[in-house]
Amino acid sequence: MVHVRRRGDRLFVVPVSEGERPRALELATAYLDLARAHVGQSRGTLLDACGAVDVEPREQRLARGLLKLVLDRCEFEADAAMDPIELRRTLFTHAASVRREAGHAAFDRAAVVAALATERRVASDGIERALFADLADAHILREARLLAPEALLAEHHLAQHQAVLLRALSVRATVWSAVPANYRHLFRKLKFLRLLHRIEALPKHAGYRLHIDGPYSLFESVTKYGLQLALALPALMACDRFTIEADLRWGRERRPLRYAVRGPLAGELVDGNGRGHPTSTLPDEVAALLHDLSALPGPWRPALCDAILDLPGVGQCVPDLEFVHEQTGQTVYLEVLGFWSREAVWKRIELARKGLPQAVVFAVSKHLRVSEAALDEGLPAALYIYARVMNAHAVLSRVREVATRTENSALA
Repeated sequence: MVHVRRRGDRLFVVPVSEGERPRALELATAYLDLARAHVGQSRGTLLDACGAVDVEPREQRLARGLLKLVLDRCEFEADAAMDPIELRRTLFTHAASVRREAGHAAFDRAAVVAALATERRVASDGIERALFADLADAHILREARLLAPEALLAEHHLAQHQAVLLRALSVRATVWSAVPANYRHLFRKLKFLRLLHRIEALPKHAGYRLHIDGPYSLFESVTKYGLQLALALPALMACDRFTIEADLRWGRERRPLRYAVRGPLAGELVDGNGRGHPTSTLPDEVAALLHDLSALPGPWRPALCDAILDLPGVGQCVPDLEFVHEQTGQTVYLEVLGFWSREAVWKRIELARKGLPQAVVFAVSKHLRVSEAALDEGLPAALYIYARVMNAHAVLSRVREVATRTENSALA
């Protein structure tokens, strides 16, 4: 469904032209109206109605893309009044028995259905509806969370760029924003999506350069990681200025190609909440840790962190949580690297060794095979290695330990 054009070794997404836009809005309106009108009816009925929309051959790809986005916003649900699998087994077994007993006489399907309906104390049409209710086309449209036609067309344009990134080996982005909160939102989004990335501050406050590993750089979980990368695209494009480049493996032949997009794009690209900040939250394991930490007594108060820690010439890190001592105001940061790479962990170790001035605890998943002894005890930083779930008491213990190291270092 992606409309792209290749020129040499470069791939370009082809947007809907101004001349095509009125017809695209007409198709979007038709599919949106049909979805609204079919709430309470089956998916198959809705698809039949959408299939009756007059679409010219040259419009097929655009129409299929718009329809997919409409269907993605529809919530379908099976009618679970009766178990369809058990119902079919019972009905078909009974029908086979009746057919054997009838011999050469005519088989009365309606009578077999009516007999089962009487046994189940429901109407015959209830049996008919429930018989194949588990099939996708029989699912009932319960809710349609739809956009305006113009917003749907903008989402279609964004979805094409997202689909291209599903074939990325690597992504490089340069972003600039007048509002620092935009950077924090973007970096937090990258961490929430568990993308393998590196951040470099550009000189003279010219923004940041990001390097993000693409799904085709991995050996497994390619599809899942690709979807996560696609979900990060609105946050990148929410910056005031951005340049995004990617190395791709395109088509069945996995042809090496390059892709680039620059902005701002004057509102052409939106996410589900409109252009700007997509809703994001903490990763589940960090949210659970923050909940457990908040219940612990003591002077260290945990909170969501908005800081970007920078050591010029070495690198940056974006902590997940900060701990502020109620009496002294001392701050210790926590960055969770549970689903990152060993390379990312060693870059954090290098940051600490080369003089990162802030006190930081790095929480690292055991599967990355890094020892807590990799960081010297004299540094104002520590590694916390955990197996499956981070323990709030253990994290708080590392925070106290790093705070003491920081104090001792200042006295020395």
